[in-house]
Amino acid sequence: MAKSTDLTNKNFLLTKEQMADGQMLVSKTALEAVAQAAAQGVDGVVAMQAKVYEHLPKYLTKVAGLQPAVPGVMMKKDERGTISFDLSVILEYGAVIPKVAFAVQQAVKSDLTNLAGLTVDSVNVTVAGLVPDEDHQTIDPEHLFDESAKKESAK
Repeated sequence: MAKSTDLTNKNFLLTKEQMADGQMLVSKTALEAVAQAAAQGVDGVVAMQAKVYEHLPKYLTKVAGLQPAVPGVMMKKDERGTISFDLSVILEYGAVIPKVAFAVQQAVKSDLTNLAGLTVDSVNVTVAGLVPDEDHQTIDPEHLFDESAKKESAK
């Protein structure tokens, strides 16, 4: 009996209705993977940050069980049953941050609704960093207005 209770704590019941063939459960890791794929499909997102909660002390993350199985995504369900996702993304340089973050929120909510029938209450997006493109890496700050220095550094 204790094993089935433990199983339902790690997995999520997709439908409230009892079906003729039994219940449908999906793992937390599978739902986090759907959220990760949705976020990475948005233009401007380069990668996911490996650890969402790396700013917390290590002993807190181990004790609270906050180590995410899917990089950059953490799913939480509170006692009222509300489901939220915390995503940590890395964007390409030049992306409009609020626009991309909103697109990530919409993509995650939409994919989880369409693929799993899950109602997501909130999607929190943290921009963990920007990846500069090659043009910005070759600029020498000492010679910003010197055209010949830019041409030489680009070669």
